[in-house]
Amino acid sequence: MSAPAKRTTDEPAGPWVESIEWTFRFLFFLVGAVAVGWMLSGIHRIPADAQAVVFRFGKPVRTQGPGLLLAWPSPVERVDVLPASARQIEFHLPRLDDGDAGNADSATAIYGAYVSSDPRQNTAFLLTGDSSVVHLQATLFYQIQDPVAYVVAGEHVAPALERLFIASAVATIAGRDLDTVLVARPEAAARPREAAMREQLRQDLVAAVNRRLAELTGPDAGLGIRVSRVDVTAAIPSGAKAAFDHVLTVTQDVQKDIAMARTQAELKAQSARQQRDRIMTEASARADEQVDGAKTQTASIEALGGTARDGSHHMLMQRLYNDRVHTLFRKIGRIEAVDPAGSAHAILPGDTPP
Repeated sequence: MSAPAKRTTDEPAGPWVESIEWTFRFLFFLVGAVAVGWMLSGIHRIPADAQAVVFRFGKPVRTQGPGLLLAWPSPVERVDVLPASARQIEFHLPRLDDGDAGNADSATAIYGAYVSSDPRQNTAFLLTGDSSVVHLQATLFYQIQDPVAYVVAGEHVAPALERLFIASAVATIAGRDLDTVLVARPEAAARPREAAMREQLRQDLVAAVNRRLAELTGPDAGLGIRVSRVDVTAAIPSGAKAAFDHVLTVTQDVQKDIAMARTQAELKAQSARQQRDRIMTEASARADEQVDGAKTQTASIEALGGTARDGSHHMLMQRLYNDRVHTLFRKIGRIEAVDPAGSAHAILPGDTPP
């Protein structure tokens, strides 16, 4: 029995064999291309305003700033790109926008705003230190200080930051009156104390939120952020605004009446002062006139008192007596002179009839 003939390499292969060989070659090339692409997927370009956190099997291993980042491809390592620490991220609080709208079906209209029966829906309404109510809207700007903690916190950053700001706003607004939160009365707008406290309100809110963020201690408890700015918009509820406008109108009317009363009082005071000065001037003039008249009337007596006690003194006395008696006789209608020792009497006529 003869052995089978050996196949030489020069003998042409069949079509099925060639198809299988080309298939293997294509699959080998395809696997190689996929492997190269998989290896190249670990190369990342980090922009100038970003930073990256590298996780290996879910555990953070390192952080890197802007530039070229080489990492193991997924699922070995995962790269999360975050904004840089110098970049401010805007965060608006939509929960504070629902206070004025509310749910009309389960809300009560108070001062023109819908207040829900659920206290958690009334977050936008805050109570001030003087028992007034303000509606607050806010937008926060924060920066990432710890990228690992920020990525670990993930979706919990927004609700936690919202609760921290609301708690800080409640405490901060409660320590101020209405005029130091917003300009409720125009007459108080220019007061230095209220104006300074209104400017200080945003800084106090930033400090309060950052203080509460710092209190989140413990492993994986922090958010890894720091609030850099807070933009707040405080307003009076729409219904209360009409009451404030009425108070403002009444206050302005009262001030106008007070100003008119002060003007009239000043005019009366000026008139009284002028009348007082006139009366005092006239009284002083009459007093001077009376004094001058008295001096004139007593001049002769003073002159008589200054003369020597001699014969001229007797003659001057007799002349003064005659002058005075003559004046009296002219004013008297009739004089009857009766001698008390006898019954004789004399009737002397005057210038006027009896």
